[in-house]
Amino acid sequence: MNEQKIIVNNKENKVIELTDFCDLNIEVLNGSTLTLKLANFSKNEKMKFTANVGKDSTLAVIFADFAQSNITFKSQVNLIEKGANCTWHLATLSNAKFEKKFDVSFIHEVGETTALMDNYGVAKDESNIVFSGVNYIKNGSKKSNTKQNAKIIVFDKDAKGTASPILKIDENDVQASHGAVVGQLNSDHMFYLMSRGLNKEEARMIITLGYLKPISNKFSEDIQSKIENAIKEAM
Repeated sequence: MNEQKIIVNNKENKVIELTDFCDLNIEVLNGSTLTLKLANFSKNEKMKFTANVGKDSTLAVIFADFAQSNITFKSQVNLIEKGANCTWHLATLSNAKFEKKFDVSFIHEVGETTALMDNYGVAKDESNIVFSGVNYIKNGSKKSNTKQNAKIIVFDKDAKGTASPILKIDENDVQASHGAVVGQLNSDHMFYLMSRGLNKEEARMIITLGYLKPISNKFSEDIQSKIENAIKEAM
């Protein structure tokens, strides 16, 4: 698939929902706002996302990945002018022997810019999820705020999860933090649900839906239905 380019300029306010994408190039400029809702069910194994966010502009990315395939996803968001803001929320589920790698980076080119990232994943069977990326605050980018959160639940003994958030900070007058959690399914939660009469698979389904399904509320009804069906199929 060829590159898809989206430009939002001159105080525009747009909401765009995409389900068929591979290589996205985004420009949000001059006081504009773009809410970009990405739902991936395809078998595109290599995906690329690049964005520039300009003065007093906001890019909000909501990315729901429920493809049954290997994925290598590489993203870089450049905050190029003061007042640039980006929020990023990713939820993914991997099963069978699929490997999903998400490299999500933010570059604070100037001061007074903000980047907030949340990545959530569930790995089951013999699959693997990797969250990586760099939040880079360049020298001179004072009063910038950058944050990374990554959490992966590993359902089965042969499933793997890796979360490697990196902060690169070349300025003192900033706010920067990151957190990463990779862990097994909570046994207490399983015990509680099974003590209420659910079998193991039913309990796992409820936990997965509770963990990943909330992102679907951001999408249209048709996409919400596809997300729920994809989760059930993968489980």
